[in-house]
Amino acid sequence: MCGYPIILDLSGRRVAVVGLGAVGRRKALGLIEAGAKVVAIDPVGFPGPPPPGLTILAEPYRTEHLEGALLAFASATPEVNRLVVADARRLGILVNAASDPTSGDFSLPAVHRDGPLLLAVSTGGAGPALAGSLRDRAAVALGPSASGMALLLAELRPLARSRIPNATTRRRLFRRWADPSWLDRWAADGPEAVRSLLIDSIDHAAFGGDDPS
Repeated sequence: MCGYPIILDLSGRRVAVVGLGAVGRRKALGLIEAGAKVVAIDPVGFPGPPPPGLTILAEPYRTEHLEGALLAFASATPEVNRLVVADARRLGILVNAASDPTSGDFSLPAVHRDGPLLLAVSTGGAGPALAGSLRDRAAVALGPSASGMALLLAELRPLARSRIPNATTRRRLFRRWADPSWLDRWAADGPEAVRSLLIDSIDHAAFGGDDPS
């Protein structure tokens, strides 16, 4: 599959998940984590109390279940999945099909979340297990400093914008902040040392000085 990667903001958006086996439950929980309003359709229902954000329709799938959904996930039997894919196509809804990924519109990457950091790895469906292994290796290599650095930049970028009126100067500063060596400093010296250096770099850039780092 030759895909186009995007990060969707699903906050408050309706998403339909048809089938609540192991695959469907995993997808439903991931969608809830992303802020979606998940409607899950399965005659058997959900094992145990459903988590907040999940609406269960314990009934056989019908076309109407997809109405108003931004995305649809077909995670039931192959026969039901084919119906879901066909209905979603007629309704103009992007659909993911668990039993036959090539019949759907998109596949799901292997994902690692840590604070604001989201790492996604895909093999285009050629090797999901390989994608998971690569994700795990990358997550270990990045370590906790990557998400910590992302949180710190989210805090300091507005300060830099308020202190540095020149857009070109800000862009140069932000490029320096993106240097991977900051992750090494984080691991070696700790977050407060990095924070202090980044704030100093804002002060120097604001007054036209050199980067102190």
